[in-house]
Amino acid sequence: MKKVLICLIAFLFVFSCAKKDNGKVLVNIDSDTITLEEFNKELDKIPMNMKMLVATQSGKKTYLDRLIMKKLLLREAAKGKIEGEAEFQNRLADIKEQLLIESLLKKKIAADSQLTDNDMKKYYDTNKEKFKKEKEINTRHILLKTEEEAKQIMEKLQKGEDFIELSKKYSIDPNAKASGGEIGFHPKGTLLPEYEAAAFKLTKVGQVAGPVKSQFGYHIIRLEGAKPPAYVSFDEVKDFIRQQLIQDKQKELLEKYIEDLKKAAKITINEELLKEEKPAVPGKQEKAEKPSTPEKQEPPPAKK
Repeated sequence: MKKVLICLIAFLFVFSCAKKDNGKVLVNIDSDTITLEEFNKELDKIPMNMKMLVATQSGKKTYLDRLIMKKLLLREAAKGKIEGEAEFQNRLADIKEQLLIESLLKKKIAADSQLTDNDMKKYYDTNKEKFKKEKEINTRHILLKTEEEAKQIMEKLQKGEDFIELSKKYSIDPNAKASGGEIGFHPKGTLLPEYEAAAFKLTKVGQVAGPVKSQFGYHIIRLEGAKPPAYVSFDEVKDFIRQQLIQDKQKELLEKYIEDLKKAAKITINEELLKEEKPAVPGKQEKAEKPSTPEKQEPPPAKK
C-alpha cells in the first residue's frame, strides 16, 4: 500500500502544461478551484516523452481527475497538520539535504565534464576492439517433430523441392508460414547450442545441414548469408561513447573535488568512540529459558 501511495504522489507531482489564459475556473472543489491556467501549467511540466498521454481529450480528462485527487489529498493533509509532524519534518530535511548536494555537484562537476568530438574519436580509436562485431550468419530452418519426418523432408530437398515452400508447409515453427523459416543474422552465442554448432559449420550460401536435434524437435538448416567480423562505425557508437566518457569524467571530477574538500578542512576522528559498542535497545527482557533435559541417548545399532 505504501508503495502504491508513493507512486501515486510521484505521478501527481511530476506531471503538469503552461498556456496563457485569463484565469477561467475549470473545476470547483467546494470552496477551492482549479483554473485553466493552473491546469495548463501543470500539463507543461509533463516530460516530453509522456506528452502523448494528455494529447487527447480523454487523456486531459484523466489527468484532470488526478489533479483533483491531488487537491483533495493535500487538503486532507492540511487538515491533519501532517506538515508539522516530526516524521514529515525529518524526511523533508533529508530531501532538502539531498537536493542541495545534487545541485552543488551539478554546478561544480557537470559543467566541467564537457566533451569534444576529438575526445570521443580518440577513445574510439584507442578502444576499437570493444566495438568489433563477430561473424554473423543468416539461416533458414524447417522444424519437425520427429527424426523420421525430418528425413522425409531431406529427401524432398534432395529431389529439388523448394526449401522455403517446404518450411511454410511442414515446419512446426509458428513463424515459418510468414518467414519461410528465416531466422535472421546472429553471432555466436545467440542461438540454440545444437543449432548453432551445425549452422556455423556451413561455409557456402545454400548449403544444408541436418537433421539437428534440439529441445524443440529436429531442424533442417540452410545457410542464407554471412557477415564477416567488422568494426561498428564511430557514428553508430558516438552517443554511447559520449555517455560513457561523461560518466567516467564526472566520477573522476567528483573524487578530486571531495579529496580537495577534505584537504581544505580540518578533520579529526575519535577512533576510540568507534570501538565502543552500541547501547542495547531497551525492550522487554526475554524470559529465561528452562534448561533443556538431555534426551536419553539410544545405543547405536549393532553392526551386522
